[in-house]
Amino acid sequence: MQRTKQIWVITAALLLVSSVSSSAQSAVPAPIHGVTVDDKHDIRDPKVLAKVIDSLSHLSVKPTTRIVYKPGNKKEHFAAGSYVNATRQIRAVGYVMGQPVDSFYMHCFTPTEYLARFKDYVDTFGPIVDIWEVGNEINGEWLFGNTRRCRPKASVSSTSQADAVTKMTEAYDYVKSQGKVAALTLYYNTPCERPAANEMFTWVNANVPERMKTGLDYVLVSYYEVDCRGYRADWQSLFSRIAAIFPNSKLGISEFGWSNSRASNNVVKDLISRYYALHPDVSNWVGGGFYWEFAIDMVPYDPRPDSMWSTIDTAMAKQK
Repeated sequence: MQRTKQIWVITAALLLVSSVSSSAQSAVPAPIHGVTVDDKHDIRDPKVLAKVIDSLSHLSVKPTTRIVYKPGNKKEHFAAGSYVNATRQIRAVGYVMGQPVDSFYMHCFTPTEYLARFKDYVDTFGPIVDIWEVGNEINGEWLFGNTRRCRPKASVSSTSQADAVTKMTEAYDYVKSQGKVAALTLYYNTPCERPAANEMFTWVNANVPERMKTGLDYVLVSYYEVDCRGYRADWQSLFSRIAAIFPNSKLGISEFGWSNSRASNNVVKDLISRYYALHPDVSNWVGGGFYWEFAIDMVPYDPRPDSMWSTIDTAMAKQK
Protein backbone atom coordinates (compact mmCIF):
# COMPACT_ATOMS: atom_id res chain seq x y z
CA MET A 1 0.00 0.00 0.00
CA GLN A 2 2.80 2.38 0.93
CA ARG A 3 4.70 1.54 -2.29
CA THR A 4 1.55 2.16 -4.34
CA LYS A 5 1.13 5.54 -2.67
CA GLN A 6 4.75 6.46 -3.44
CA ILE A 7 4.32 5.51 -7.11
CA TRP A 8 1.14 7.62 -7.29
CA VAL A 9 2.92 10.65 -5.76
CA ILE A 10 5.87 10.33 -8.15
CA THR A 11 3.55 9.96 -11.15
CA ALA A 12 1.52 13.01 -10.12
CA ALA A 13 4.68 15.05 -9.71
CA LEU A 14 5.93 14.06 -13.16
CA LEU A 15 2.58 14.96 -14.70
CA LEU A 16 2.69 18.36 -13.00
CA VAL A 17 6.19 19.05 -14.32
CA SER A 18 5.10 17.94 -17.79
CA SER A 19 2.06 20.22 -17.63
CA VAL A 20 4.11 23.24 -16.57
CA SER A 21 6.72 22.57 -19.26
CA SER A 22 4.14 22.20 -22.01
CA SER A 23 2.50 25.51 -21.05
CA ALA A 24 5.75 27.41 -21.59
CA GLN A 25 6.14 28.75 -25.11
CA SER A 26 9.24 28.13 -27.18
CA ALA A 27 11.28 30.94 -28.66
CA VAL A 28 10.81 31.90 -32.30
CA PRO A 29 13.44 30.25 -34.54
CA ALA A 30 16.45 32.38 -35.46
CA PRO A 31 17.00 34.41 -37.43
CA ILE A 32 13.89 36.39 -36.62
CA HIS A 33 12.46 38.16 -39.67
CA GLY A 34 10.63 40.97 -37.93
CA VAL A 35 8.17 43.58 -39.17
CA THR A 36 5.87 45.94 -37.28
CA VAL A 37 2.19 46.65 -37.79
CA ASP A 38 1.92 50.03 -36.11
CA ASP A 39 -0.90 51.54 -34.09
CA LYS A 40 -2.04 53.88 -36.87
CA HIS A 41 -3.37 50.97 -38.91
CA ASP A 42 -6.39 49.36 -37.30
CA ILE A 43 -6.04 45.67 -38.08
CA ARG A 44 -9.48 45.09 -36.53
CA ASP A 45 -10.83 46.60 -39.76
CA PRO A 46 -11.31 43.62 -42.15
CA LYS A 47 -10.16 45.64 -45.18
CA VAL A 48 -6.95 46.76 -43.48
CA LEU A 49 -6.30 43.27 -42.13
CA ALA A 50 -6.79 41.64 -45.53
CA LYS A 51 -4.13 43.89 -47.08
CA VAL A 52 -1.70 43.25 -44.22
CA ILE A 53 -2.20 39.49 -44.46
CA ASP A 54 -1.71 39.57 -48.22
CA SER A 55 1.58 41.41 -47.85
CA LEU A 56 2.84 39.16 -45.05
CA SER A 57 1.84 35.94 -46.77
CA HIS A 58 3.82 36.75 -49.92
CA LEU A 59 7.12 37.21 -48.06
CA SER A 60 9.70 34.59 -48.98
CA VAL A 61 10.51 33.97 -45.30
CA LYS A 62 8.23 33.34 -42.34
CA PRO A 63 7.84 36.72 -40.64
CA THR A 64 7.45 37.64 -36.99
CA THR A 65 4.96 40.48 -36.83
CA ARG A 66 5.09 42.87 -33.92
CA ILE A 67 1.51 44.02 -33.38
CA VAL A 68 1.16 47.36 -31.63
CA TYR A 69 -2.12 47.16 -29.74
CA LYS A 70 -3.52 50.68 -29.53
CA PRO A 71 -4.85 51.64 -26.07
CA GLY A 72 -8.11 52.99 -27.42
CA ASN A 73 -9.74 56.17 -28.67
CA LYS A 74 -11.29 59.20 -27.01
CA LYS A 75 -14.23 57.18 -25.72
CA GLU A 76 -12.85 53.82 -24.61
CA HIS A 77 -9.94 51.46 -24.05
CA PHE A 78 -9.65 48.58 -26.50
CA ALA A 79 -9.89 45.23 -24.74
CA ALA A 80 -7.74 42.32 -25.87
CA GLY A 81 -10.81 40.49 -27.17
CA SER A 82 -11.26 43.03 -29.95
CA TYR A 83 -7.89 42.02 -31.42
CA VAL A 84 -8.20 38.24 -31.20
CA ASN A 85 -9.42 37.62 -34.75
CA ALA A 86 -6.77 39.84 -36.35
CA THR A 87 -3.98 38.41 -34.21
CA ARG A 88 -5.03 34.86 -34.98
CA GLN A 89 -5.03 35.55 -38.72
CA ILE A 90 -1.60 37.19 -38.61
CA ARG A 91 -0.31 34.27 -36.51
CA ALA A 92 -1.49 31.91 -39.25
CA VAL A 93 1.11 33.34 -41.67
CA GLY A 94 4.01 33.72 -39.21
CA TYR A 95 4.89 34.41 -35.60
CA VAL A 96 3.63 37.26 -33.41
CA MET A 97 5.29 39.60 -30.94
CA GLY A 98 2.62 41.37 -28.90
CA GLN A 99 3.06 44.92 -27.67
CA PRO A 100 0.18 45.84 -25.34
CA VAL A 101 1.64 49.30 -24.67
CA ASP A 102 3.94 51.25 -26.99
CA SER A 103 6.42 53.66 -25.39
CA PHE A 104 4.37 56.58 -26.74
CA TYR A 105 1.46 55.57 -24.48
CA MET A 106 3.41 54.33 -21.46
CA HIS A 107 2.92 57.53 -19.44
CA CYS A 108 -0.86 57.23 -19.81
CA PHE A 109 -1.07 54.18 -17.52
CA THR A 110 -0.57 53.80 -13.79
CA PRO A 111 1.40 50.69 -12.76
CA THR A 112 -1.85 49.01 -11.72
CA GLU A 113 -3.48 49.77 -15.07
CA TYR A 114 -0.42 48.65 -17.01
CA LEU A 115 -0.33 45.29 -15.25
CA ALA A 116 -4.08 44.85 -15.70
CA ARG A 117 -3.71 45.48 -19.43
CA PHE A 118 -0.94 42.87 -19.69
CA LYS A 119 -3.02 40.36 -17.79
CA ASP A 120 -5.96 40.97 -20.11
CA TYR A 121 -3.86 40.51 -23.25
CA VAL A 122 -1.72 37.60 -22.04
CA ASP A 123 -4.69 35.70 -20.63
CA THR A 124 -6.86 36.35 -23.69
CA PHE A 125 -4.35 35.43 -26.38
CA GLY A 126 -2.70 32.39 -24.83
CA PRO A 127 -0.44 30.66 -27.39
CA ILE A 128 -1.47 32.97 -30.26
CA VAL A 129 1.29 35.42 -29.25
CA ASP A 130 4.82 34.03 -29.26
CA ILE A 131 6.71 36.90 -27.60
CA TRP A 132 5.48 39.56 -25.19
CA GLU A 133 7.21 42.95 -25.17
CA VAL A 134 7.08 43.90 -21.48
CA GLY A 135 8.61 47.32 -22.04
CA ASN A 136 9.11 49.28 -25.25
CA GLU A 137 12.01 51.76 -25.55
CA ILE A 138 11.96 51.48 -21.80
CA ASN A 139 14.68 54.05 -21.05
CA GLY A 140 13.07 56.82 -23.10
CA GLU A 141 12.50 60.06 -21.22
CA TRP A 142 8.99 60.39 -22.71
CA LEU A 143 7.67 57.31 -20.86
CA PHE A 144 6.53 59.39 -17.90
CA GLY A 145 5.18 62.87 -17.20
CA ASN A 146 2.03 64.89 -17.89
CA THR A 147 -0.92 62.87 -19.20
CA ARG A 148 -3.20 65.65 -20.46
CA ARG A 149 -2.95 64.51 -24.10
CA CYS A 150 -3.66 60.84 -23.41
CA ARG A 151 -6.53 59.20 -25.27
CA PRO A 152 -8.52 57.70 -23.64
CA LYS A 153 -8.22 60.18 -20.79
CA ALA A 154 -5.75 59.05 -18.14
CA SER A 155 -6.87 58.43 -14.57
CA VAL A 156 -3.98 60.52 -13.16
CA SER A 157 -2.47 63.87 -14.12
CA SER A 158 1.08 62.53 -14.40
CA THR A 159 3.25 59.46 -13.94
CA SER A 160 6.87 59.11 -12.84
CA GLN A 161 10.00 57.33 -13.99
CA ALA A 162 9.67 55.08 -10.94
CA ASP A 163 6.24 54.15 -12.28
CA ALA A 164 7.82 53.11 -15.59
CA VAL A 165 10.24 50.81 -13.78
CA THR A 166 7.40 49.24 -11.78
CA LYS A 167 5.37 48.69 -14.94
CA MET A 168 8.30 46.96 -16.62
CA THR A 169 9.12 44.66 -13.71
CA GLU A 170 5.53 43.72 -12.89
CA ALA A 171 4.71 42.96 -16.53
CA TYR A 172 7.87 40.85 -16.79
CA ASP A 173 7.05 38.93 -13.61
CA TYR A 174 3.51 38.21 -14.80
CA VAL A 175 4.52 37.14 -18.31
CA LYS A 176 7.14 34.76 -16.92
CA SER A 177 4.77 33.44 -14.24
CA GLN A 178 2.48 32.34 -17.07
CA GLY A 179 5.25 30.45 -18.85
CA LYS A 180 5.44 33.02 -21.67
CA VAL A 181 8.37 34.54 -23.56
CA ALA A 182 9.41 38.04 -22.48
CA ALA A 183 11.23 40.70 -24.48
CA LEU A 184 12.52 44.11 -23.40
CA THR A 185 13.29 46.86 -25.89
CA LEU A 186 16.00 49.39 -25.06
CA TYR A 187 16.31 52.74 -26.82
CA TYR A 188 19.77 53.55 -28.16
CA ASN A 189 20.06 57.25 -27.39
CA THR A 190 23.78 57.54 -26.62
CA PRO A 191 24.71 59.65 -29.68
CA CYS A 192 21.64 61.90 -29.40
CA GLU A 193 20.91 64.80 -27.11
CA ARG A 194 19.07 63.03 -24.28
CA PRO A 195 19.00 63.36 -20.47
CA ALA A 196 22.07 61.67 -19.00
CA ALA A 197 19.98 59.54 -16.63
CA ASN A 198 18.15 58.03 -19.61
CA GLU A 199 21.29 57.00 -21.51
CA MET A 200 20.73 53.36 -22.33
CA PHE A 201 23.45 51.69 -20.25
CA THR A 202 23.11 54.15 -17.37
CA TRP A 203 19.38 53.49 -17.18
CA VAL A 204 19.74 49.73 -17.43
CA ASN A 205 22.32 49.56 -14.68
CA ALA A 206 20.18 51.72 -12.41
CA ASN A 207 16.74 50.23 -13.07
CA VAL A 208 16.73 46.69 -14.46
CA PRO A 209 16.74 44.14 -11.61
CA GLU A 210 19.04 41.13 -11.62
CA ARG A 211 16.20 38.66 -12.19
CA MET A 212 15.50 40.39 -15.51
CA LYS A 213 19.16 40.63 -16.45
CA THR A 214 19.42 36.87 -16.14
CA GLY A 215 15.86 35.91 -17.08
CA LEU A 216 14.77 37.94 -20.10
CA ASP A 217 14.30 35.81 -23.20
CA TYR A 218 15.03 38.70 -25.56
CA VAL A 219 16.74 42.06 -25.21
CA LEU A 220 16.23 44.15 -28.33
CA VAL A 221 17.34 47.64 -29.35
CA SER A 222 15.37 50.43 -31.01
CA TYR A 223 17.26 53.05 -32.98
CA TYR A 224 16.08 55.69 -35.45
CA GLU A 225 19.17 56.75 -37.34
CA VAL A 226 17.33 59.43 -39.32
CA ASP A 227 16.23 61.11 -36.08
CA CYS A 228 19.79 61.13 -34.75
CA ARG A 229 21.53 63.16 -37.44
CA GLY A 230 22.36 60.04 -39.44
CA TYR A 231 24.73 58.70 -36.78
CA ARG A 232 25.74 55.09 -37.50
CA ALA A 233 26.12 53.01 -34.38
CA ASP A 234 29.05 50.73 -33.60
CA TRP A 235 26.80 47.71 -33.28
CA GLN A 236 29.60 45.29 -32.44
CA SER A 237 30.70 47.31 -29.42
CA LEU A 238 27.14 48.06 -28.36
CA PHE A 239 25.88 44.49 -28.44
CA SER A 240 29.03 43.13 -26.82
CA ARG A 241 28.22 45.34 -23.83
CA ILE A 242 24.56 44.31 -23.86
CA ALA A 243 25.51 40.63 -24.02
CA ALA A 244 27.67 41.05 -20.93
CA ILE A 245 24.74 42.55 -18.99
CA PHE A 246 22.13 40.07 -20.29
CA PRO A 247 24.14 36.84 -20.67
CA ASN A 248 21.13 34.56 -21.16
CA SER A 249 19.07 36.73 -23.50
CA LYS A 250 18.76 36.54 -27.26
CA LEU A 251 19.74 39.85 -28.85
CA GLY A 252 18.54 41.78 -31.87
CA ILE A 253 17.01 44.92 -33.37
CA SER A 254 13.49 45.77 -32.23
CA GLU A 255 12.75 48.93 -34.21
CA PHE A 256 14.12 51.16 -36.90
CA GLY A 257 12.59 53.30 -39.60
CA TRP A 258 12.00 56.90 -40.56
CA SER A 259 9.83 57.83 -37.56
CA ASN A 260 8.86 61.52 -37.40
CA SER A 261 9.49 62.70 -40.96
CA ARG A 262 9.37 60.63 -44.14
CA ALA A 263 12.83 60.10 -45.59
CA SER A 264 13.39 59.57 -49.29
CA ASN A 265 12.86 56.10 -50.73
CA ASN A 266 16.58 55.73 -51.36
CA VAL A 267 17.40 56.54 -47.73
CA VAL A 268 14.75 54.14 -46.45
CA LYS A 269 15.84 51.34 -48.78
CA ASP A 270 19.42 51.79 -47.58
CA LEU A 271 18.27 51.60 -43.94
CA ILE A 272 16.31 48.42 -44.63
CA SER A 273 19.21 46.76 -46.41
CA ARG A 274 21.69 47.62 -43.65
CA TYR A 275 19.58 46.89 -40.57
CA TYR A 276 18.35 43.47 -41.66
CA ALA A 277 21.95 42.58 -42.58
CA LEU A 278 23.26 43.37 -39.09
CA HIS A 279 25.01 40.48 -37.39
CA PRO A 280 27.36 41.51 -34.58
CA ASP A 281 29.72 38.79 -33.42
CA VAL A 282 27.75 37.74 -30.33
CA SER A 283 26.72 34.14 -29.79
CA ASN A 284 23.06 34.89 -29.01
CA TRP A 285 22.23 37.13 -31.98
CA VAL A 286 18.77 36.52 -33.53
CA GLY A 287 18.31 39.43 -35.96
CA GLY A 288 14.84 40.92 -35.79
CA GLY A 289 14.67 44.32 -37.48
CA PHE A 290 10.94 44.97 -37.03
CA TYR A 291 10.83 47.87 -39.48
CA TRP A 292 8.28 50.21 -37.94
CA GLU A 293 6.58 51.48 -41.08
CA PHE A 294 5.84 48.10 -42.66
CA ALA A 295 2.08 48.78 -42.80
CA ILE A 296 2.80 52.14 -44.44
CA ASP A 297 5.51 51.22 -46.95
CA MET A 298 4.90 47.53 -47.65
CA VAL A 299 1.11 47.35 -47.62
CA PRO A 300 -0.55 46.68 -50.00
CA TYR A 301 1.60 43.93 -51.49
CA ASP A 302 3.64 45.23 -54.41
CA PRO A 303 5.87 42.66 -56.17
CA ARG A 304 7.57 45.11 -58.54
CA PRO A 305 11.37 44.71 -58.31
CA ASP A 306 11.93 48.32 -57.23
CA SER A 307 9.09 48.47 -54.67
CA MET A 308 9.51 48.93 -50.93
CA TRP A 309 7.92 45.51 -50.43
CA SER A 310 10.55 43.85 -52.63
CA THR A 311 13.29 45.72 -50.77
CA ILE A 312 12.27 44.33 -47.39
CA ASP A 313 11.55 40.88 -48.79
CA THR A 314 15.05 40.67 -50.26
CA ALA A 315 16.65 42.03 -47.10
CA MET A 316 14.88 39.56 -44.81
CA ALA A 317 15.64 36.64 -47.11
CA LYS A 318 19.36 37.42 -46.70
CA GLN A 319 19.27 37.52 -42.89
CA LYS A 320 21.63 35.16 -41.07
